[in-house]
Amino acid sequence: MELNLKYIDPSYLIRGAPANSWDRILSDRMARMAVHAAMAGKTEVLIGYHHETFVHIPIPTAVASRRRMNLRSDTWSAVLACTRQPRW
Repeated sequence: MELNLKYIDPSYLIRGAPANSWDRILSDRMARMAVHAAMAGKTEVLIGYHHETFVHIPIPTAVASRRRMNLRSDTWSAVLACTRQPRW
């Protein structure tokens, strides 16, 4: 059986701030869930975290619609603050 597994090493991701302990734990647990999904034969899924539970999200469902974020929202302000990005 052919297997094509993609793994993104979090250390290669470009971040505006160093990963905190929660980021490291979350990425480790998501990576483990991805390996379990692959070994269970699940393909074309993403690992998500929803209501304190890890879930498998089919890729077609994840990309079915486009979401937009209000750049004047509190959520976007929090993203900029956490990642230490400038406000353009």
